[in-house]
Amino acid sequence: MEARDHSISKATLDPAADAAAMLLRLGFAIFAIVIPSATLMSRWVIVVLVPIGAVLIVLSAVLRGNPFRVLDDLRHSLATLPGLTAAFLAIWAIASLAWAPAPDTGAVKIFKSLGVILLGILAVKSLPQKMRASNLHLVTIGVALGALLILIALAGDALGSSLLRLPAATPGRSAVLLVCLGWAGAAWLLIKNRRRLALGLVGLVFLAALLGPTGEAILPMGVGLLVFALAWAMPERAGNILAALAAALIAAAPLTALIAGLIHKVAPDIAGPAIANVALWWDVIRADPVGVFTGHGFDSAVSGRDTGKLPQQIHATLVSDIWYDLGLLGALACAFLVHSLFRITGRLGLEVAPLGLAALASAFTYTLTERGATQTWWMNGLAVLAIVLVSVDRGRYRTVRPRASVSTGRGSEAPSIHASAS
Repeated sequence: MEARDHSISKATLDPAADAAAMLLRLGFAIFAIVIPSATLMSRWVIVVLVPIGAVLIVLSAVLRGNPFRVLDDLRHSLATLPGLTAAFLAIWAIASLAWAPAPDTGAVKIFKSLGVILLGILAVKSLPQKMRASNLHLVTIGVALGALLILIALAGDALGSSLLRLPAATPGRSAVLLVCLGWAGAAWLLIKNRRRLALGLVGLVFLAALLGPTGEAILPMGVGLLVFALAWAMPERAGNILAALAAALIAAAPLTALIAGLIHKVAPDIAGPAIANVALWWDVIRADPVGVFTGHGFDSAVSGRDTGKLPQQIHATLVSDIWYDLGLLGALACAFLVHSLFRITGRLGLEVAPLGLAALASAFTYTLTERGATQTWWMNGLAVLAIVLVSVDRGRYRTVRPRASVSTGRGSEAPSIHASAS
């Protein structure tokens, strides 16, 4: 018999609880259904909708009568090493405006970014400890609907039909978001023991990524599939390995530029345009080695590309921009935060952890390789992923038993995860 969430079942007797449940469902529906489909129409839709959805979820926590619990959780999180690192990174980014080439523009962008991050964290902290299945079903519906719309639009273009025409850039970006959210939706289906549906959802998203017009989502989807396969039997160990690998890739970005520069110098014909564009970063580093340590100030990479200080064809990603803007300290802080995030995700449990790691790996791959990750919509997309993934994790209390583990040490931990279901 499924355990009941008494805090929600009392909603019929408490108008405030009833209103809280309605706001929670409305806010979560924005993240789970509206954003995956609406992002196809315009990339700015996600920028507008994420704050609205987050505020609705925070208001639902206020109506549930526990706003101080949210603030206490936030305070406790800030007191941890990752929390202190995040606070340092925010302070360092603000301080870097002092030597940024366009401090006014940078200040506007940094406070917008920090606002999105803070709203996303508050929304995560405001989620109830037990999410209702009726809310979480919206994740699978939203992902499937978004993928189907992409496929319908592609079929329409192939047949010369104007039934559904999408802006040129949005299907690729939406496919990347769907790849990340698709893993969360599949995790929920696995929790409900719907393995065939989970496989069908992943297959549908894979088709949308593979057939998409831009191909931005193909590499993230492939990496996600590989990580899922490797993490299925031992998610915690896989999380630790991925944490070290992701942190190393961020910290060693200048070394990557050096290697690309050497390859391009020794064998320019073999290197190809991709390596040549990465090698341009080594020329930038040689021209200003001090900037590697101090950074050039927040938003200086975007400003440099706009003004011609940086070559237009240079391989720009969020990681390269962090290095250029915030220098060694900012890059190491980001590396530590990503390291912590992968480790935490690897400990989420038997059903959620492998797919959660796949979602993070897909998102990190896009962040590491594509220029689109430097834009505002992607920061909002990461907030959507965090809220949806945590929500799915908090829906496991309705399951009865975890599947058997083949790794040592995990069998003793799994029953405590599902203790509320017994």
